[in-house]
Amino acid sequence: MLIADVGGTKTILGIVLDGVIKYHRRFENSAAAGFDALVRTFLDGLPPAYQRPLMAACIAVAAPVPSGTNVVHLTNRPDWRIDAGTVSRLLGGASVLLINDFAASARGLALLVPADLITLQAGHPDAQGLRLCLGPGTGFGVAALMDGVVVNSEGGHAGFAPSDAEQLELWRFLGGAERRITVEHLCSGPGLCAIYGYCRTRAALPLEPPLTAADVVAHAHQDQDTIARTALALFVRILGAAAGDLALTFLARGGVYLTGGIAPRLVRELQQTDFLAAFNRKASHSALVATLPVHVVLRDDLPLLGCARLVAATFA
Repeated sequence: MLIADVGGTKTILGIVLDGVIKYHRRFENSAAAGFDALVRTFLDGLPPAYQRPLMAACIAVAAPVPSGTNVVHLTNRPDWRIDAGTVSRLLGGASVLLINDFAASARGLALLVPADLITLQAGHPDAQGLRLCLGPGTGFGVAALMDGVVVNSEGGHAGFAPSDAEQLELWRFLGGAERRITVEHLCSGPGLCAIYGYCRTRAALPLEPPLTAADVVAHAHQDQDTIARTALALFVRILGAAAGDLALTFLARGGVYLTGGIAPRLVRELQQTDFLAAFNRKASHSALVATLPVHVVLRDDLPLLGCARLVAATFA
């Protein structure tokens, strides 16, 4: 069976045998003509041991995927069109499931072991409680798992609420008086770059050279750039506040799981007090939010785990 995690920046394709991911390969989307081209490249490069008929596929996509959807355009790469019928033909007639990427991640939570997690807040976990999966990458994904049922969400597109004078100034810098600023505009790779640009402007420094989110993190970690450290600290505070709001919205007594492409790279920053202080600062509900467990998921293949679990259960 084929599985795939299709994000705004990268795509990972893999092969599942007997419910286990046996092989996977990562592709950068910027170098590809589209998802179909990546599937062809992946199939052409399969090791001989996995060159066998594929009976089914599950594709996790960074976009809303209503039930019964057969065609999806990526939210942050709208020129990419994923058509289940076309993919089926590429795979020789295999059955194809499309699923939201964070819905897949939520399904994958059941397969994690303690070594896959860094706990930021132990809280008072409820084994039967709702588990919330969220995190920044090219966008900001949100989904929940309750009693084995995935609750889809587009919570990343909720409005950004500045929590202090600095964040209000950032909101204005991004044009908040003229357009709607969302959580995803700040809690994402492009959001970190926007925050970095704001910090440089505030310090009366030129915006050039442009940096990627990975560059900002690397510069902050290597102490090359005090502005990068300032931007990263502000990003972490905003992420903490947004995560805490969502944890309160869903009442995630089973735990909050931070995943995506950025959170595992920021364990040191997330372990410091600013993230949890922002997460728990909920006025009269602060004591309640402090009881909710918070973890960082270290594995970068969580959507693939969810796809493997779903495709095995559906086509067993």
